[in-house]
Amino acid sequence: MATTKRTWLWVILGVMGTLFLVCIMLAGGAIYEFRRHVKNEYVERTVAEQEFSRQRDRFKGQQPLIEFVGREGYDNDDKTTIHRPSPGAPRAKINTLKVLIYDLHENHLIHVDVPGWLMRLMPNGRYGGWDDGGPPMIPGAYNDEFVRNRITIEDIERHGLGLVLDGHNRNTRILVWSE
Repeated sequence: MATTKRTWLWVILGVMGTLFLVCIMLAGGAIYEFRRHVKNEYVERTVAEQEFSRQRDRFKGQQPLIEFVGREGYDNDDKTTIHRPSPGAPRAKINTLKVLIYDLHENHLIHVDVPGWLMRLMPNGRYGGWDDGGPPMIPGAYNDEFVRNRITIEDIERHGLGLVLDGHNRNTRILVWSE
């Protein structure tokens, strides 16, 4: 009888130890992937502007899917224009979504590479906003406009490879493109 109890104890400890190791490996893998796809550096504004110009030159003449410009005199009010492709446009497979962000106050230049497989894991393939059943952010028309302007992975794929978002306001510069 004592050996059966001891055996079950070792089995339970073994299962718990294995689960613990799996959790540690998953957390470590997530940290590794994050570090591999996100690069943050401090640079002067001129260096950041050169990087933005270099990347924009690659897409000369191409209209981005999303454009936003900060309105003068407003702190957090950006005018956004979305150039949605037609629903019948052919879809291009997106392998990577590249993001370049520069914070003018902190002098942070952030490079992010979002793998295509990770974008497809997003719920309903949607980015930004809440659906009708979600928590309200700000009551009124702002929520409705935010939900109406929601971008999906299909929108990005139908837009094709190239410039996805180009924008700036008083605090930030941002450029997003797909490859």
